[in-house]
Amino acid sequence: MSDIPDNETRRRILDVAEGLFSKRGYTAVTLRDIATVVGMKHASLYYYAPDGKEGLYVEVMERSFKRHYDGLIEVIAGAGDDLRTQIQAVARWIVSQPPMDLSRMMHADMPAIKPEHAARLMQSAYDALRLPIADVLKRAAGEVSVTDPDMAALALVSVLQSVHNIPAFYPDSVRQRIGLEIADMMLYGWLKR
Repeated sequence: MSDIPDNETRRRILDVAEGLFSKRGYTAVTLRDIATVVGMKHASLYYYAPDGKEGLYVEVMERSFKRHYDGLIEVIAGAGDDLRTQIQAVARWIVSQPPMDLSRMMHADMPAIKPEHAARLMQSAYDALRLPIADVLKRAAGEVSVTDPDMAALALVSVLQSVHNIPAFYPDSVRQRIGLEIADMMLYGWLKR
């Protein structure tokens, strides 16, 4: 990979590929699709993606997972020590990001790539979304009665990801409000105390 230039064209290819793969999935996107959106010849794309479509997919998904992990770590750290404020920061951040369709990835994208790539990507996806939130819940062990912080973190992410299914004609402020309500519902539960 060190022979591949790290320039504006390369970054544009990665951004376009990530957007297309995220929206349509691995099997529905061709290198020609990516080249067309970038505005380059299909054959020229191989200079920037010598490992072909699968190599490009793996790279952009790993980049996306790292961005999610880093983003969650950053918003949690910036939220201070209050558990509710941290969980709400997580909710705001997840709702503000493009959706990550883990179900499609698992059932459609992963079977289409090499098993070793699929296993690594799915582990990276779950770690990126789970670990920062699970750490918050572990640190709050005296405040919450969560027996499995990893499962609770994945449940929160799953429910927050559903906000992306709200029709596009609703403003972002509605999505954000719903995300915060989901965060509170998950944090406080449904039963009266």
